[in-house]
Amino acid sequence: MSPAKFCLQLLVWCLLYFSLGYISLFLDDPASQVSFVWFPAGLAVAAFLLTPRRFWPPLFVGLLIVRTILDVTMRHSLETSLVHSVISLGNDFAIAWFVRRFRRRDDMLYNVVIWLCATVVISAFAAAAGAGWVLFRHNINFVQTLWIWWSANVVGTILLTTIIMGLFWKPEPFVLRKCLTGGGLWIALCLSAAWVFSQPFGDARSEALHFILACIPVMIMIAIPVVSGNRPGALSFLTFCVIVIYCSWHRLGPLFIPGLRTGEPLLLAQCYLSGTALLLNFVYLLKRHVPGMVSSYYLIPHSGRLTWDQTSSTSLTQHLLKIHHVDQLLALLSPDDQKRMRSRWETISHGGSVTDTFSFLIRLSPAIKIQLQETKLTGLPQPEGVVIIGSWSEELPNRAFTRTVREA
Repeated sequence: MSPAKFCLQLLVWCLLYFSLGYISLFLDDPASQVSFVWFPAGLAVAAFLLTPRRFWPPLFVGLLIVRTILDVTMRHSLETSLVHSVISLGNDFAIAWFVRRFRRRDDMLYNVVIWLCATVVISAFAAAAGAGWVLFRHNINFVQTLWIWWSANVVGTILLTTIIMGLFWKPEPFVLRKCLTGGGLWIALCLSAAWVFSQPFGDARSEALHFILACIPVMIMIAIPVVSGNRPGALSFLTFCVIVIYCSWHRLGPLFIPGLRTGEPLLLAQCYLSGTALLLNFVYLLKRHVPGMVSSYYLIPHSGRLTWDQTSSTSLTQHLLKIHHVDQLLALLSPDDQKRMRSRWETISHGGSVTDTFSFLIRLSPAIKIQLQETKLTGLPQPEGVVIIGSWSEELPNRAFTRTVREA
């Protein structure tokens, strides 16, 4: 990433951070003036995860300045604003660093668990520091502030990181039928969520029915990324969050129960949305590990003939079926990847073994460039010599992103 491109991204991150913070500060606890949900936490974590490490210091400083200005503009003194900003951005930075430090390149489930654990634990330390400062300077209830601060950061991180990382996930090929189906599901999601969460509280029987009906938008929400892809899923989840939070803040819907104090229905809405976000993340993981996403080839070295497994119905295989000779394939790779590919084939042809994973970029057309990895390469002895069998799959997003950053 060039410095000029980073400066442009930093401007976008700062504008989004200020906008989300402005909204969050309206959803606060009247006593402690701590927001019930802090959306910028998730945006900051995602910004650090999507930015090369050499740009982390200016990113931290930029967001810190925006956070301080936001607090000063809305309600706090400069001293309190600086302390809150350092604690808040330190929390977001620590979560991103922990995920980058302990993640595994090819284990997305492990990475999600690391992210969740880091979010819960680090946010607890940040909440204790923030609540301690509020108690020291303003003599406000420590336990209540601790709970609100912690839940606000955890929920904000889960919701916004899920949305932003979903938007940056590698887009799937455009298919009109999927887009139309996804659009129909999005309309159904908006209508069902708006109806369920705009209903005023009635008697116990109607409230129980509304709790059951609240499951319908969740089921529709989970179906959207399965049908249309992760980006439409992320945008739909953003819409869903806006509807639920808006209605809950105005004391409407099944999450408003008489007897709850101000803000507590919003806390229930946070739990409801956080559970949906976690389901959404695991749908993303299942899509990455669905059977049949591997494309296999059969190579006869002495003739250069390539044959592809036609039992796979993936879009990748459909493109590869047009390649019938090794020269056609190598022409789609960079010189370095060509050399590495030939070396691996020669090793197998001479009776050797190849166990490592080979990552490369293939240009199927000027508009289609796919990051792939060769996960399996074996030799099969035949009377006319050894034939080679290999398997390709699309590279996991975090690994492809790491390689892009390294090349930049």
